[in-house]
Amino acid sequence: MSLDEREQHEVARARQMLKAANVWDVEGDLQALVDRFLERNNRARALYEFKLAVSERCNRIPLGHIVGAAEFDQLPLVIGSGVFIPRQHSTIIHKWLDKQQLDEGSRVLDLCAGSGAIGLAIARRRPDLVVTCVEFDDVAAHYLKRNIARMACKGIKANAVQADIRDTAMFVPFAGQVALIVANPPYVPLGLELLPEWSSHHPQASVYSGGDGLELIRHIVELAVAVLVPGGWLIIEHGVDQASAVCQLFQQHSFTQVEVIIDPAASDTTGIAVMTVGRLRDDC
Repeated sequence: MSLDEREQHEVARARQMLKAANVWDVEGDLQALVDRFLERNNRARALYEFKLAVSERCNRIPLGHIVGAAEFDQLPLVIGSGVFIPRQHSTIIHKWLDKQQLDEGSRVLDLCAGSGAIGLAIARRRPDLVVTCVEFDDVAAHYLKRNIARMACKGIKANAVQADIRDTAMFVPFAGQVALIVANPPYVPLGLELLPEWSSHHPQASVYSGGDGLELIRHIVELAVAVLVPGGWLIIEHGVDQASAVCQLFQQHSFTQVEVIIDPAASDTTGIAVMTVGRLRDDC
């Protein structure tokens, strides 16, 4: 880093502060903060903002909310307070998709889309698919639409729909037409203790989902039966300890080839990357 002595001192001080605050990736966060706040022309202003940002991170404000951006699958997304920050865990979906042979023009739904990370990454990898990102929350829908417009400048195309997945009437236009549904819904049981980044500083509706964490997952599985084409695929991310329950939900709703996939490469110290995949029976 090409920093002067004063800045180097503040970076060293920040490193100790972040360690004392039990931030799990001190060097990664520190480098991101330096890149965002110190490598600018107005060095005095940059240093002042850097110190403010370090203070916020030590208060366990999520890094993405501080810098206003998140990198996901080579996509520079804009995010902010009030929207879930995409995690690298979700790349487990795209690794699976890279091995599939979905027909050109197939329709894809990204449910509980948040800022649009998963859907936009699918659109980047498979521009021949028709991707629609569905989000209910007003704040998240704002960032979703902003990111779709932002990525359109790079030729990445997706659609946005603001809808509640519990309102099946909103999905009548998709009935029997969707080849793939992907979802990273809230799946944490109410009352479960989490790191403060999620328990205190993320929107609760994007994290928690009923007493067992499966409330929205149940709605997604039921909705999938209505909108998927026969033989269509459903992918849902969830907690590793929920795998058995999610598999049962799939099997109870006419899904076959049900498989739980765990990806250590996409996992980190905040959790394990795990999802369940299933295919709707051809006779549905």
